[in-house]
Amino acid sequence: MATVDINTGPPITGKFSAIVVDASGVPPSDVVRVSDPFSIDCSWYLEGGLASSIGGKWYVQAAFESVGPGAEFRSAELTLNLDGRTGSANPYTAQLNFPAGANFPSGQPKVPAGDRNATYEVAVLLSYTDVAGNPGPLSASVNLERLTIYA
Repeated sequence: MATVDINTGPPITGKFSAIVVDASGVPPSDVVRVSDPFSIDCSWYLEGGLASSIGGKWYVQAAFESVGPGAEFRSAELTLNLDGRTGSANPYTAQLNFPAGANFPSGQPKVPAGDRNATYEVAVLLSYTDVAGNPGPLSASVNLERLTIYA
């Protein structure tokens, strides 16, 4: 699991974490068979005196960049409303799901034709808009380990 600070400076701080989970449960989780579904599980929180008074929306998305030839794309973006929760004991959570099969939900092949596997750099992106829909400074990105998908 990778974790980074959500650093806007005092009086609000936080943490953002993400990890790849292979639904088959076979370790290591950074090597996934094409026929297995997998997810990227995310959690984050804010804390500080003003954290509970912030409103708006969170956005979570994964960006995949092929190491060598292959797909480069972003996953669908998940949206969650800020609801006043604060602290590590009550985090926000999201799960980006990737079904089993030869293609990503974007339609791009997980493993290029003729190859046995493909490796991706994966960054998980967290962003925020305030109640008026304006982008705000509450953002972070987590670079996960390289993800290898094999046929």
